[in-house]
Amino acid sequence: MKCLSVLGYPVHVDSPQGLVQAMLAGLDKGEHQHVITLNPEMLMRGESDPIFASLLKSGDIVLPDGAGIVWALRHKGFPVTRVPGIEFSQKLLDRAASSGESVALIGASPEVNEAAQENLLAQYPGLKIAYAHHGFFQSVEERRSVAETCARMKPKYVFAALGVPGQELWIQEFKTLFTEPTIFVGVGGSFDIWSGLKRRAHPLFLKLNLEWLYRITSEPLRLKRVYKTLPMFVVKVLLEKVRPETKDEYPHAESNL
Repeated sequence: MKCLSVLGYPVHVDSPQGLVQAMLAGLDKGEHQHVITLNPEMLMRGESDPIFASLLKSGDIVLPDGAGIVWALRHKGFPVTRVPGIEFSQKLLDRAASSGESVALIGASPEVNEAAQENLLAQYPGLKIAYAHHGFFQSVEERRSVAETCARMKPKYVFAALGVPGQELWIQEFKTLFTEPTIFVGVGGSFDIWSGLKRRAHPLFLKLNLEWLYRITSEPLRLKRVYKTLPMFVVKVLLEKVRPETKDEYPHAESNL
């Protein structure tokens, strides 16, 4: 696994299999693994929020999730392939189901969380859901109580769908409660997909790295968020001085999911 950078934020690049192996190596050392699915919106939030920036830069695995992140790295001469967080998470779910390891699902509404559980159990025979709880916390005490209960169940994988930056902050704050090495993934709106409430873009959109366009057309309110962040992100990338990485540092750049 190699580490490149976009505007000073790390991005870990390798084949999906290589990324999984890197996580497992961290677990073998007794270390929690926090997977961050980086996109331009998250990065630009970090530019105005030092605490969140520090969190992003400390991720154990930072995936090139957003198409803008892939574009930025290709602009620097690295022919990277996008690694969508939802697809990476599904690889982990498949691994958990086949190995008998348990998972936890934290986030979304009660209805979406429950539907996601039902669909995942049907999709991945043998999957063990050790704990699940919606993300509509009514108090700081409930927020912590959910984390404490989840930790007692000792899941190997914790998928948090609490939005950005809520899911990253929740993981950062409470991962020390888990006494066994654990993989934490912030999965954004993946529960909506897993529940069947929403669908991903057509495979052609995915192949062309245009999932962002599909999401904007299907969720017009996202357009305002994109316009507030994407132009400045593009300008910053174009003005960034080339860092000393070399293409030889990334031999698996063209590996696909």
